Amino acid sequence: MATERTRRSGWITFAGVAALIAGAYNALSGIAALSDDDTLTAQAQEVLYGIDLTVWGWFWLIVGLVQLLTGVLILQRNMWGLWLGVVIACLSALMTVLVMFVFPLWAIAVLTIDFLVLLALLTESDRFTT
Repeated sequence: MATERTRRSGWITFAGVAALIAGAYNALSGIAALSDDDTLTAQAQEVLYGIDLTVWGWFWLIVGLVQLLTGVLILQRNMWGLWLGVVIACLSALMTVLVMFVFPLWAIAVLTIDFLVLLALLTESDRFTT
């Protein structure tokens, strides 16, 4: 008895795993900002342009949770995951440009990952189900 196997794209799996890792990192960053860590407060003053650290922490905690959900949906090949992944990767790239001159190597790495995720999701979109 022959079983039919569907071919899965490694790029989509990469995008899902990248979204899960980014979501976990951003959620932890949000929790660290909410905990009023002195080291984080000193570093954040350079980057936040006067934004309250508590607001920044809640923002990144929510973004991280959405990214975790997005990663799960991408790995399930759900169409909502495709569009959430594209939106989140674009927002991540946009936010990274704001801190590029403070953390240049980190920003280059994040932009590279964001562009690879966008490439994976937009070129392999026919593998998603509605």
